[in-house]
Amino acid sequence: MYKTILAAAMLMTAAISQAAPLSYDYVEGGYGEWDRDDALFVNGSKALDNNLFVLGGIYAIDAKANDGFYLEGGVGYHLPMSKQVDLVMSAQLLYGDIGNNDDMGAILRAGVRFTPADRVELEGGLAVSSNDTLIDDGVGLDATARYFFSNAFSGAIGLHSDTELDGVSLSMRYNFR
Repeated sequence: MYKTILAAAMLMTAAISQAAPLSYDYVEGGYGEWDRDDALFVNGSKALDNNLFVLGGIYAIDAKANDGFYLEGGVGYHLPMSKQVDLVMSAQLLYGDIGNNDDMGAILRAGVRFTPADRVELEGGLAVSSNDTLIDDGVGLDATARYFFSNAFSGAIGLHSDTELDGVSLSMRYNFR
């Protein structure tokens, strides 16, 4: 019994130790919920050096009462805690235009990206927003599970009470690195 447990632990350790570093060079598209309505989104990130990256996105809102969009862009910084764990922080400006309501604001985020096993990535974070178009200046939580079909392509499911999405999301990502 102990040999089986030891062998399983060694296999898990080997899978974790061979996980690739997290990529900050990607483009992603998907579907999510926004205020119980539909949202389509495209976002991306580009590494500028080992730790600094730029990011941005556009979200199209298909709401029963008012359609609209919002754009966001900014900078991020990731601090590798180990080969499998990154602490991630970002600051973005956000412009929202939904129905008769438009507003410029900001979003500050802090979170963790973690690869517990080969082909699996988990992400969680906290966001603070100052954009009244989306959530009247609030705090949101975000959690995503991603599976890599190959080194370049992955799919994800997320749960959000964040500033841009406030329900479930499904997305596909292409990593350039």
